[in-house]
Amino acid sequence: MEATNPAYRVINQNVLANAPCSVGILVDRGLSASTRIAGNEVGHHIAVVFIGGPDDREALAYAWRMSTHPGNTLTVLRFLDGTDNTNPPPSTSDPGVLTVVTDSKRDKQQDDEFINKFKTKIANDETISYNERVVHNGEETLAAIRSVDMEHDLFIVGRGQGTVSPLTAGLTDWSECPELGAIGDLLASSDYAMAVSVLVIQHYAGSEMEDFAASPDSPKNHNETFQRSSPIPSPRGSNMYNS
Repeated sequence: MEATNPAYRVINQNVLANAPCSVGILVDRGLSASTRIAGNEVGHHIAVVFIGGPDDREALAYAWRMSTHPGNTLTVLRFLDGTDNTNPPPSTSDPGVLTVVTDSKRDKQQDDEFINKFKTKIANDETISYNERVVHNGEETLAAIRSVDMEHDLFIVGRGQGTVSPLTAGLTDWSECPELGAIGDLLASSDYAMAVSVLVIQHYAGSEMEDFAASPDSPKNHNETFQRSSPIPSPRGSNMYNS
């Protein structure tokens, strides 16, 4: 990643750790120079890399709202785990292992519910495309991301905090900015082939939403409990921080 003031990274890390709402870090590489469609309006070709988890669901919801702006298009690339998970996990007395397995299964269910709703609602929207790729490891994930065409000027990804996936294994070994997450750091890296802008989203764990239009990020809602299996985030309550 291009050299930046270390103080900015400290600020970003503190915001991610303490913000009482969903937040994002924007690595701006010329969004203002994107395609102009009419007058002062600017169009963007947005891509979302969806691996799974609450941060990725929030990122997709934010990108979906952005896609409603005239001139914007959205491409969603969902990665599916192609490893064989049919065998039961080995028995263990470690309660932490059981928790990880249980949370992973719950996240997968929420991902599927979220994606199914998304696909139903965009069925007749020609400005949004949805694709799935089956991959087995971080190397295949990297190759698939690099195969995305060059027309996209903004990638929106989840930070993936707390999410463990074999699809990103090894991608953080040479991480320059861990606060961006595995995929965000990859896209923002100066070694990456495409110089694209990247928006990394972190979902606020206290927010659950009734539907796609609700917005729980207001401080007054922090103590409310929403009985939904899948958080459907609203970008209207998110705070964006430039990096």
